[in-house]
Amino acid sequence: MNWDIITSYLLPPLIGAVIGYFTNLIAVKMLFYPHKEVRVFGHRLPFTPGAIPKGKARLAKSAGKIVQNELFTREDISGRLLTEEVEKPLIDRVMDILGNDIRETGAVMVGGADRYDRIEENFTELLAFKITDAIRRMDIPGTLEREGKTMLREHVSGSAFLTLVVSEKLIDRIMSTVSEKMEEFIDTRGPEMVNEITVSRIHDLGDRTPLHVLEQAGYDADYVKTKITEAYRESVVNAVNSALRRIDVAKVVEDKINSMPVEELEKGVLTVMKTELKMIVDLGALIGFVIGSINIFI
Repeated sequence: MNWDIITSYLLPPLIGAVIGYFTNLIAVKMLFYPHKEVRVFGHRLPFTPGAIPKGKARLAKSAGKIVQNELFTREDISGRLLTEEVEKPLIDRVMDILGNDIRETGAVMVGGADRYDRIEENFTELLAFKITDAIRRMDIPGTLEREGKTMLREHVSGSAFLTLVVSEKLIDRIMSTVSEKMEEFIDTRGPEMVNEITVSRIHDLGDRTPLHVLEQAGYDADYVKTKITEAYRESVVNAVNSALRRIDVAKVVEDKINSMPVEELEKGVLTVMKTELKMIVDLGALIGFVIGSINIFI
């Protein structure tokens, strides 16, 4: 074997490859190592700690800004929530719920049939009370008395015989008695009758579907779906804008990175860039080999 050929032509490229490989390997390792600064006689050794541990705070701040300004924008989040894949199932689910009877729909919305029954009962009682109170405020007995007197007087004045028989006092007494009886009836029987009617109507309404009720009001299913879609989209945009105004995404990311141990940060980076970092090391060997080969001819 001709050692001159080996030392002249093979050794330089191999040495260059080894030097390039270990140089880049050391450079990659120095991104993370040492994790803490090293001091000798009170003086910090150069290149300690590693580049990433040393610049961790700066890295965290920059990463936070990038995430907030480039990766986690209002448009990106809203756009993701407004895609057909997300929007359609939600809208279809709402339409399915509206297609059930009101009692079943209400049970879904409030978290159970028992809870819905209690809410319906409380609502019915409140509605009956409000209707009864409104009837009392209308002063039906007083109105009946006034209008009745006017009608009787007009009727009596049209007949000479009735004019002689029916006096003004009699008219006042008759209508006053009618008014008192009507007021007594409203006070005693009114709440019970109103409650019975209210319970019956609310119960009948519960057997219908919300879509049926809306259709009777002049709004068909397509119109309802369009309005629900518009409301969903508006709500998403408003909710995202409101949330991001209250959440400092950059600060959250920065604090998260700063709180991570260097070992955990290293593990995360290597998980993502293991292949690329290995490629850098291998590239160092290749470049060293090429440079070593060129030196043969210089």
